[in-house]
Amino acid sequence: MKDFLKDSLPFILFFYSQCLLIIGIAQLAAVIAGTSLGIDIIIYLFILPTSCLIIFLLFRYYKMREFYRGFHQTPNSLPESPNRLLENVTAQYEQQTNHFEEEIDQLERQKQLEFNFMQQWVHQMKTPVSVMHLTLQKEKDDLPEDFLHSMQEELERLQQGLDLALYQSRLQKFDRDFYVQQVSLNSLIKEVIKEFKSSFIRNNVFPKLDIDEEIIIATDPKWFRFVLTQIISNAIKYSKETSDTIYFEANEEYKLLTLRIRDTGHGIPAQDMSRVFDPFFTGINGRTFRESTGMGLYLSEEICKELGHDLKISSEKDVGTTVSIMIEKA
Repeated sequence: MKDFLKDSLPFILFFYSQCLLIIGIAQLAAVIAGTSLGIDIIIYLFILPTSCLIIFLLFRYYKMREFYRGFHQTPNSLPESPNRLLENVTAQYEQQTNHFEEEIDQLERQKQLEFNFMQQWVHQMKTPVSVMHLTLQKEKDDLPEDFLHSMQEELERLQQGLDLALYQSRLQKFDRDFYVQQVSLNSLIKEVIKEFKSSFIRNNVFPKLDIDEEIIIATDPKWFRFVLTQIISNAIKYSKETSDTIYFEANEEYKLLTLRIRDTGHGIPAQDMSRVFDPFFTGINGRTFRESTGMGLYLSEEICKELGHDLKISSEKDVGTTVSIMIEKA
């Protein structure tokens, strides 16, 4: 009703301006005739057209009330149009809606094709990477040590890049690839550390695990392992010559478990701290030391949100970085 009255306000003002004009003409004619209109006649001339106006507005609102209410009750469709103008508006609305729905369907099909292609491509690339890794292991006694370490490092970077692409595409359909389990935090971290065994040795950095074996967390081990992989990879990547240890610690407070992964590497410059979770942001460290995609921490934060965990980073340049993952205990 309020919207209807707002739309009718110009008409109401015009109507009363005409009433005043007619009354003014009638009064002028009466004065010319030597008489004048009484106040009761003037009031009558206002009341009579006002009554007609109210009846007309009520009838018009009755015809259009469903159209006014329809936007709030059924936002995805329009009610039956009470006149030709609104019929044209409804037809145009439906035409545009159908057009946009077709475009959305087409974009969803393209996105699904890209998703399927990315999944297939990553899995195809993993096979030659595994073959090259096995070949290096087989021929490592006949290869120069520097060459072997260099090739292993490049293969690991390639493997991490493929995993990054794979999990980025999977994140779009997280709810279809999500399974919460009760897992041992100590065992899970040990598995990830084992995957980085060669990297730890090459960079002269070693893990120090101080986590109770009885700590059990509720999470998806596959997704959580990816988060740990990105954090450990960064800790090794940005280590210094004087950095020799990456610390893994966990403490429980009431219903909250906090996992801290702390290194003594280059740290993150203060001006980059507010953007470390932005996609494709590499920062000063990413451009100074080694190539960086800027997607690892972004995906890690998004995954933690989906898992119901909280990811925070504190760092000081040339001192080190601490990554904290807060996990609610079941």
